[in-house]
Amino acid sequence: MALKGQEDYIYLFKDTTHPVDFLDAFRTFYLDGLFTDITLQCPSGIIFHCHRAVLAACSNYFKAMFTADMKEKFKNKIKISGIHHDILEGLVNYAYTSQIEITKRNVQSLLEAADLLQFLSVKKACEQFLVRHLDIDNCIGMHSFAEFHVCPELEKESRRILCSRFKEVWQQEEFLEISLEKFLFILSRKNLSVWKEEAVIEPVIKWTAHDVENRIECLYNLLSYINIDVDPVYLKTALGLQRSCLLTENKIRSLIYNALNPMHKEISQRSTATMYIIGGYYWHPLSEVHIWDPLTNVWIQGAEIPDYTRESYGVTCLGPNIYVTGGYRTDNIEALDTVWIYNSEGDEWTEGLPMLNARYYHCAVTLGGCVYALGGYRKGAPAEEAEFYDPLKEKWIPIANMIKGVGNATACVLHEVIYVIGGHCGYRGSCTYDKVQSYNSDINEWSLITSSPHPEYGLCSVPFENKLYLVGGQTTIAECYDPEQNEWREIAPMMERRMECGAVIMNGCIYVTGGYSYSKGTYLQSIEKYDPDLNKWEIVGNLPSAMRSHGCVCVYNV
Repeated sequence: MALKGQEDYIYLFKDTTHPVDFLDAFRTFYLDGLFTDITLQCPSGIIFHCHRAVLAACSNYFKAMFTADMKEKFKNKIKISGIHHDILEGLVNYAYTSQIEITKRNVQSLLEAADLLQFLSVKKACEQFLVRHLDIDNCIGMHSFAEFHVCPELEKESRRILCSRFKEVWQQEEFLEISLEKFLFILSRKNLSVWKEEAVIEPVIKWTAHDVENRIECLYNLLSYINIDVDPVYLKTALGLQRSCLLTENKIRSLIYNALNPMHKEISQRSTATMYIIGGYYWHPLSEVHIWDPLTNVWIQGAEIPDYTRESYGVTCLGPNIYVTGGYRTDNIEALDTVWIYNSEGDEWTEGLPMLNARYYHCAVTLGGCVYALGGYRKGAPAEEAEFYDPLKEKWIPIANMIKGVGNATACVLHEVIYVIGGHCGYRGSCTYDKVQSYNSDINEWSLITSSPHPEYGLCSVPFENKLYLVGGQTTIAECYDPEQNEWREIAPMMERRMECGAVIMNGCIYVTGGYSYSKGTYLQSIEKYDPDLNKWEIVGNLPSAMRSHGCVCVYNV
């Protein structure tokens, strides 16, 4: 009997705990062997009693097997070949719990199994795990692995490292074992980060000499992918005459360079990286994103920073994503913990997870697939706290405190070590810190490694050719530090004094952008380029507007 006047009243009850309870119930059925209707057997003979409906819900492979007109549809036991029982057990447990443990030890086997059995969510999680752990020593193998198993993100990001850090990649042992096809693929990349033909010839020599008997025939083919002028008649004749001799690396090098035309061409300049200028300050906070191609000297504008009232944030780049961390609002100088992420491929911003500690004038760097935020100011005093963001776990994690809290310092990464140089220390940043602090993430430990000959704040540092370069600050002094030799040396002085400028490495040179000149009392708009081979600075362009305290990063094109 309907309630009077309530005929149209509807109450839709939704039990929010039902999905969890439902999954827990099936997990209990699985553990107790209740209502199971299919058995999976590994090559080792270990069996798992499961439910067809659960497997089909998680795996397109099993869904097709149990619904299509296949002989397995009517079987009670399915033999799964080529998958270790630990891996299969993990996938079965995932089907009943929605959780699976991925480690460096099992990730590749797990991805292969998830790919075969079409556990698509697990495959994607494994792919993201591998992207998180990409580096120069595994990017070649990961690129081949990604191609074989159709992992587009892993393929793209391994190719990004392979091309952008080619000089480091070809010096790894893994490089010597690549196939001719893979080597030709690398050489054919238009965005391969090389600036002189000699930089491409050397890996060709190294690879050929590693297995000279089987690879010497490939030499001319490889050289044809490099934009150099080789005398083919001389090279082929010389190779024929030397075939009976033991061709060493030095002999191969001599043959190639003797075959070069004396007036051989320089390699064509390639647009391997693009500079991104993020925000900044010019009498007020700037929110624009400017994108520059140094070869064409063309600027375009990207999507503006959503939070446009803050300044003095940290900026760093991880793959195609640019992280903007912390800062403060000009109206109250209150440190911020907020994070914004700019995707350079989609030209869009998303808000990230807040940091554990609010901070401004801090250092931000990328290491091991994570974003680090180091030191900075909070409540007017330099902070020692440091933390990193793991994009795979989607959380900020604290690390050991810095030896000395510094603000307006500079940081960069060289050989998997973070170096923090200079900055302000003491109460309200009353002193300039003269020490270089280094952080080893393997042991979560900070060390003091040296003192700077010219202590500075508001400067920039970049890693290049196994050394650290320090540019900008209150003077035109520019320096180079060799961590291996623990030696400092001055390089050619800059053309301008650039306090709180930006700096990046692109195309084998250091580009320094904007800044503030105390001597002139003006914001700077110009861009200086330093060529390490010539030890020379030159003005090569201008920013769209004068600015300081801006983010300056380069994103390698893939």
